[in-house]
Amino acid sequence: MFKLPIAHIALKALAPKARAFERSTLDPMKAQKKLLLEYLSKNRSTEYGKKYHFPEIRSIADYQMLVPMSDSESVFPYVEKIVNGAHNVLTKDKVVFFGLTSGTTGKPKFIPVTKFSRARKSETLDLWAYYISRDHPGSLDGKILAIINPEDEAFTSNGIPYGAESGHAYKNLPGIIRNIYAIPYDVFHIKDYESRYYCILRIAMGQNITTIATLNPSTIILLCRKIEKYKDILIDDIEKGTLYRGINVPAEIRKSVEKSLKPDPARARELRDILKEKKALLPEYFWPRLELIECWKSGAVKIYLKELSQYFGDIPVRDFGCLSTEARASIPMDDSGDGGVLAINTNFYEFIPKEEMAKRQKRFLLSDELSKGREYFIIVTTPGGLYRYNIDDIITVRGFFNNTPVIEFVQKGSNAVSVMGEKLYESQLSEAVNRAVDKNKLLLEFICASVQPGKPPRYVFLVEFDGGVSSGSKRELLRSIEEELKVENTEYKYVRDAQLLNPPILKVIKKGEFERYRKARVMEGANDSQFKVPELTADENFQNNFVIEEEVSLD
Repeated sequence: MFKLPIAHIALKALAPKARAFERSTLDPMKAQKKLLLEYLSKNRSTEYGKKYHFPEIRSIADYQMLVPMSDSESVFPYVEKIVNGAHNVLTKDKVVFFGLTSGTTGKPKFIPVTKFSRARKSETLDLWAYYISRDHPGSLDGKILAIINPEDEAFTSNGIPYGAESGHAYKNLPGIIRNIYAIPYDVFHIKDYESRYYCILRIAMGQNITTIATLNPSTIILLCRKIEKYKDILIDDIEKGTLYRGINVPAEIRKSVEKSLKPDPARARELRDILKEKKALLPEYFWPRLELIECWKSGAVKIYLKELSQYFGDIPVRDFGCLSTEARASIPMDDSGDGGVLAINTNFYEFIPKEEMAKRQKRFLLSDELSKGREYFIIVTTPGGLYRYNIDDIITVRGFFNNTPVIEFVQKGSNAVSVMGEKLYESQLSEAVNRAVDKNKLLLEFICASVQPGKPPRYVFLVEFDGGVSSGSKRELLRSIEEELKVENTEYKYVRDAQLLNPPILKVIKKGEFERYRKARVMEGANDSQFKVPELTADENFQNNFVIEEEVSLD
């Protein structure tokens, strides 16, 4: 019997939503005002709504006058009440889950989720999926290799579950959808870092993968590097239908995984033939129908995108958009660039020009008041009960779709360092490093800038190279980073030229140190799928996490 491709079904089902969304982008403020008044009316009788006079609000101007900007600290007392069993605090709807996300102080934040907020966020996800299905109809013909962080489900004293939102969503996928995902949810609960990645590869390499999806591209790169290490064992396992006994997998998870495995000598023979002919076992060879990689493309992760072609060739990459536990704020419509159309039917937005955030008097701009090329802090009002909430994200406006801004995540607002008044942002460092790496035709495992005290102080660049690099090339990379930083940040140029900062130095760390550090952090509880080493830190002791083999200076 003829079976319609899943993408065709998705396109037909989601097309009306996409057309409605695109019509709304012609007049974004009409959509935004309607949305805001809907959320305020819905929650007018809540504790928060009564305190800030929701019933009296008739306009956006009323809202901005009566309701203050909030953040995780100011919202904490309300969330704590919900955690302890109170209802009708931030939302009329009952909280059914708390998304757990890291706070700037290191203390986890609980983000309330209701059935209503989940449904509104899902509508934005549906639009993102529509544009993917339109552009890549074969992306759902095979299996999706999604790599997530497990929910590690726990409960508040009042019985409300909390954990990683991505893991919660993956665990609760409808059966018909779950069947197109390659990796069983239990695999992500394997605590041993090395064993989890082996198990993911063991299962995925025996299947027809047509889409790879994970937030951080460095996760994909790491997975690919494991193939060379385990290729012979992997092929043997696939041939015999087994799961390597040399990995540390809990008995109950091993039993569940092994139950689904079957001997596949044909696939094993195919992999051996690829290895013999190509001299390497790369994903572009053994997943020839792979159509798309879905991951973050903006901010500090850009440097990892350069490495994808080593393993996948010229594969399209679609950005996830501005996505956080608090809000899904944009909808990428194509593979080009890192921007997405502002999700105007999901959240209400205000924007503070980046340079005004520290001022007592700052402007709160609306979606129709933004300028192309400018950077802003994004303030959200969400269906989950966050009102004028500062998520500490800086976005830039890449352009407009109809009359609605196309935004791109730049960096966390708190991620800036100022030693001698230069106020260097991680985004500026990222741009400088990317240009320097391209200029010198090098690949890096990772790079991070930190501050080294002194009279005067200096910046230190911790680097692990991908492959052998000559001393001259290392010095030229450092010189290029210095030159590009002076272009990117005029204050940095001033303090360097004025000798208020010493010349930077490059500290080359021992091969494998980045992976060891990442493994240690994951074992300590860091979110595996979203793990990011900052490209810039004010922590002068950060370099103590690594074994340093060589120092290169411009002195």
